[in-house]
Amino acid sequence: MEIEIRPGNLPVSEALRGHIERKLAPPLRRFETRIRRVVVRLVDLNGPRGGVDKRCRILARLSPSQVVVAEATDADAYVAVSQAALRLDDRVWRVTVRRAHARPAAPRLPDAAGALDAIEDGLLAERSA
Repeated sequence: MEIEIRPGNLPVSEALRGHIERKLAPPLRRFETRIRRVVVRLVDLNGPRGGVDKRCRILARLSPSQVVVAEATDADAYVAVSQAALRLDDRVWRVTVRRAHARPAAPRLPDAAGALDAIEDGLLAERSA
């Protein structure tokens, strides 16, 4: 599983990179057969002005061709990563459960003539018995 970290305008230290990998490990392990690729993007929305402005957006590509996005914003980049990882885990689980419990296609009903023939055959069989 490949995790691509795109720093945006927020520098990513080795400590932050390790934090990202540790926080994404549980959801990635849990859904390793479903997730093909993960992209993490960190952005400082306000720049040097400070405030609640570190955004972490995680994009997960699932097989066959579905994309799940989770994001969080906080004053601390570590907290934003942790929250986004939890949201990703929840969203991937929901997508997986929905797909696993999807309603099967309704059985095809025979056409009217075929249904009448089947009923008549059944009635004839009952009478002859």
